[in-house]
Amino acid sequence: MKILKELVPGQELEEVTFLRRYKRFLVDVVRKNGQTLTVHNPNTGSMKSCLRERARAVISWKTEAQIKKSGAKLPATLELLHSGRGWIGVNTMRTNGIVLSALRKNALVLPDVRSVEKKDARDLLSEPALKRLQKSEDAAIAEPGLRDLDFRPDLYWQGWLLEVKNVTQIEGDWIQFPDAVSERGSRHLDSLGALADQGFACAVVFALSRPEGGGFRPASDIDAKFAQSLQRSAEMGLKILPVRFRYGLAGVHFAGPVDYDLKS
Repeated sequence: MKILKELVPGQELEEVTFLRRYKRFLVDVVRKNGQTLTVHNPNTGSMKSCLRERARAVISWKTEAQIKKSGAKLPATLELLHSGRGWIGVNTMRTNGIVLSALRKNALVLPDVRSVEKKDARDLLSEPALKRLQKSEDAAIAEPGLRDLDFRPDLYWQGWLLEVKNVTQIEGDWIQFPDAVSERGSRHLDSLGALADQGFACAVVFALSRPEGGGFRPASDIDAKFAQSLQRSAEMGLKILPVRFRYGLAGVHFAGPVDYDLKS
């Protein structure tokens, strides 16, 4: 199901050739006219199974208004890398919006909290978050503050607190998360698990952003603590949702849920 008609609405896309990543946030690419260009890479992970020299890539060009407003020094952003079998969505700044679009189009469906005997996470929201929620047309807000907690989940959606992870790491037939040690990710899982244990509706959405792989599992060989936190939080009631998205220059498709194994 197509959930986004444009990968980056309002911005020009260009296919280029990937050369190298360095200083974490910088990537060199070559345009079809032979020009070498340095672009912004928003992905903080290792991207270890994504980076192939001379691979096809897609960048988005910032508009003049965006550059003026942000003071950006680089004119474009890395969006996609090609694995040889399909596009990989590597811009982690897009993932929350993609998941929210899937929810709004009923491609990704969460049960009504009452039907699964969960407590509406609205009761956890801070006053500023509640004010934002009152203005929402579909009971959804991004990065809601929680009362007495410094943890901010990625989304509040119709009773649910959602943490969203962009997943690009692959090992054999398994798509994995994380691709680097993620202490912050473990803390967030622990926080959501504790809330789920109290009966609140909480879930983690693993947005699988590459075409290969038959199933999802945590990358315990990369971050054993994250894998342990995920399994423990699931046992406490945290809902696990690995779902695949297919990327292209013409938009993003929701490709459905994927089986997972938390004990591998």
